[in-house]
Amino acid sequence: MLDKQIELKLTKKGKGINKVLIFDLDETLAHCVRQEIPNQPPDVRLNIHTQTGKVLNAGFNVRPYTHEMLKEVNKFYEVVVFTASHKWYADVILDYIDPHNEYFQHRLYRESCIKTTDNVYIKDLRVIKNIDMKDMILVDNAIYSFGFQLSNGIPIIPFKHDKTDNEFLFLKRFLLDCH
Repeated sequence: MLDKQIELKLTKKGKGINKVLIFDLDETLAHCVRQEIPNQPPDVRLNIHTQTGKVLNAGFNVRPYTHEMLKEVNKFYEVVVFTASHKWYADVILDYIDPHNEYFQHRLYRESCIKTTDNVYIKDLRVIKNIDMKDMILVDNAIYSFGFQLSNGIPIIPFKHDKTDNEFLFLKRFLLDCH
């Protein structure tokens, strides 16, 4: 059983939107560059303030076509980020991707995941108590993340630094067709 459930206050309900589109963060929307590749600098460097007060200047790559895809799907879906990352880390990246809070209506973090005995974090969509399962889609590069609700998941190829990645163009087309 889930220890803690969350109720999402739908911001677009009056606009005829009744589906919730959920994105993973790491290797789906963006990638933290742990080891830089020569002649391939990261897209951006961001200061991450850890829980201990340490400041890390980390490089990040944002998946190509992120903004274009998010702009389009927001016309038809309530958009959520559900990450196994800590809030203090994820918010810096999400604030960079969405500085005006236009694309993500909700953010869920590690504490909303289920941790397995193997230290794997699973995104059990039942944590969202007021949305019917049939109305949620989770896009994630790790299939185990949606292992409890396989029929709600859309797997995506992991993203690290490939500037020719077209996954979000294909995903946008697919999601708009689904709508």
